[in-house]
Amino acid sequence: MNYKNQQIFGFVSVLIVAILFMAIEFMISQNGSFAGRGVVVVVLSAILIILGITIAVWTIKKTTRQLKQVTTVMEEMDFNTAEHLPRLQVVTGDEIGNIAVAFNKMSGALEDHNRKAREFNEQIEESNWIQTQLAKMGTVYQNINEIDDLANRFIRELTPIVDSAYGIFYFCEEKNGIPMLMHKASYSTYHAMPDAMRQFQFGEGVVGQAAVEQTIMLMESPSDHPIRIQTGATSIPLKQIMLLPILFENRTVVVIELGSIYGFSDKQQKLIERVASTFGVVVNNVDNRMQVDRLLREAQTLTEELQSQQEELQAQQEELQATNEQLRERNHYSEIKTEELQIAQKELQLYSEELSRSSQYKSEFLANMSHELRTPLNSILILSQLISEKDKTHEEDDTPHFGEVIHHSGQDLLNLIDDILDLSKVEAGMVEVQRDSVSVYDLPEVMGYSFDKIAEQKGIAFSSNIDENVPDVFYTDEKRLQQIMKNLLSNAFKFTSKGSVMINIALADESMVAKGYNVPEQMDYMLAISVTDTGIGIKEDKQNLIFEAFQQEDGTTERQYGGTGLGLSICREFSKLLGGYVTVQSELGKGSTFTLYLPSLAINEEGQPVTKPLPLTWMDQEEQQDSLARLQGKSVLVVDDDLRNIFALEGVLKGKGMHVRSAQNGEEAIALLNAESADIVLMDMMMPIMDGYEAMRWIRMEEKWKNLPIIALTAKAMKDDRELCIEAGASDYISKPMNVEQLLSVILVWLSDWEHPQTLYNQNQKQQQ
Repeated sequence: MNYKNQQIFGFVSVLIVAILFMAIEFMISQNGSFAGRGVVVVVLSAILIILGITIAVWTIKKTTRQLKQVTTVMEEMDFNTAEHLPRLQVVTGDEIGNIAVAFNKMSGALEDHNRKAREFNEQIEESNWIQTQLAKMGTVYQNINEIDDLANRFIRELTPIVDSAYGIFYFCEEKNGIPMLMHKASYSTYHAMPDAMRQFQFGEGVVGQAAVEQTIMLMESPSDHPIRIQTGATSIPLKQIMLLPILFENRTVVVIELGSIYGFSDKQQKLIERVASTFGVVVNNVDNRMQVDRLLREAQTLTEELQSQQEELQAQQEELQATNEQLRERNHYSEIKTEELQIAQKELQLYSEELSRSSQYKSEFLANMSHELRTPLNSILILSQLISEKDKTHEEDDTPHFGEVIHHSGQDLLNLIDDILDLSKVEAGMVEVQRDSVSVYDLPEVMGYSFDKIAEQKGIAFSSNIDENVPDVFYTDEKRLQQIMKNLLSNAFKFTSKGSVMINIALADESMVAKGYNVPEQMDYMLAISVTDTGIGIKEDKQNLIFEAFQQEDGTTERQYGGTGLGLSICREFSKLLGGYVTVQSELGKGSTFTLYLPSLAINEEGQPVTKPLPLTWMDQEEQQDSLARLQGKSVLVVDDDLRNIFALEGVLKGKGMHVRSAQNGEEAIALLNAESADIVLMDMMMPIMDGYEAMRWIRMEEKWKNLPIIALTAKAMKDDRELCIEAGASDYISKPMNVEQLLSVILVWLSDWEHPQTLYNQNQKQQQ
């Protein structure tokens, strides 16, 4: 009972008492007797007591009823999960009414808390689901080298995840110079699609428009005429259709079409957006691998065509010889016939010379194509090596392993192409011989670095022997000598499964020199370097064949040992360049001995001692690691017309803390240097507008850039390339494909504090002179 009710109750009580006393006075005045007054007082007192008890009971019942209502509502509440709690009806303004108001506020607060907790749990579940599906999708991309395979795996994995009724994968390809969206894979719709809907131009239909807009398009199916999809016995109406463009470097590479009978939820749309943000890189990587494979197949086809033409030329020359003999036999018949035959012979000779020139042009083409092949390979090798060096401390991260596999595969491909180009350059006369002093006793040790591990893995004994009378110093082209030795040793280890491989170096006497060999006038002595193995051996009738290009003893598809058959051909051609030759002695099942006979030619054509070529600046690994901190904050200008090379070099240099700027030709490089100088410049040689040679000459004309270190980068491997770069103003020279450690070592040397760059530049200029 509140205070207001208490006041009313008191007022009523007083009023009743007053009325009773007035009634008593009235009765007394009427009766005039005190005895009668006592009876009245008793009666009235009893009435007052009964009235008071009645009012008290009514008040207690009312209060108890209200408290029971509050208790009942509280007992029915679930404070943990409820978002719609009961409320108390506020009917009074007393203390119980205040309790009801406080209870209602508490119920509202609990509802807000439970609603927020539910929303937070839903967000966590949604995020976990998205991450799980992304990880599952990531496993689909592994070990894929074809776009068709990638498209099939991707669409079959994504469509069920987002509850889509169908899915279509369109890939962007150029057709007659026009970018087209070509159907590559589908989910549940392939046989139902007409031919006209399997390719679209950009802007054609909603598929082509999605590629142009480069944004997700979500379309609602009309409710009165919904789009339907065939299920077999019936068809199901679709609610939503989504067009999803996949981008790489702001370029549309794929468009995905999905259809849902229920509509795509917010969770599914978020997953689709996350997949689209990363899938473009995967598509580009697979497409790049396909292009590399295509280039390799084209190179192999071109080589086969060249070999076929050479065989045709040889057949034609044999026919010409037969024709000449017939002409000589018939010469006595008639002078007229003789003149006609002489004219025919001259014409055939001209035709033969034209064919010979055509063959030489193809060889020169192969020798010069190294730039086009080495440039993309350079980017692949640098990026893959960067991946393999990154996060190697994470045992569960497979990225370093994948990077190492890509790097080794690219290196193997480059070695194969180098073998083909070496043979072509020898035929075109484009191989330069640089004779210098070679330590005979260091040669076995150098070979051990490359083959000790192979011998250990195969369980083969690998040893070397040098006769006592062999001089310490030998004059020849060290690079070509090592290449010959590596090819001979690779051949020996490949065909030897048990036993041993041995190198023996001795002086060759006259009895060992082959008949018909023309001894060079400048020869001091001749070495006989033998590689002996206990392998499978070679049949006697095959011993001459193995030195021919692309030939092996066993050329069938079931052969046990792989290879291209170029190694021994290169050994033969390089030994000829160095003034020597290679012989073989072998017995089937017992092993083989390949012997390289090489003269020591210490004097060049001008009669002066041969000097070593200008050396590359280099730093050992321990010193390089200690000096990497010097690259922090240094600025470098990368000048290259190939954005792939710029991207690769930026990844390496930024990873070492360097500030990198880039230009795509010499004019841009000079403009950037005028705007802001750099600590060092990496300059490519072959560029449009202004090439690297001209750009370096312009830079060296400025007094402020006389001491600026410039490292020349080029994929060309021709004669005098290094000398041309140094003459144009380069401080140093690195040929592509470059090694990351070599590049960093050269940069560290030119940016080091222990020797001013001008000193190194002057040293290189003096050596060049």
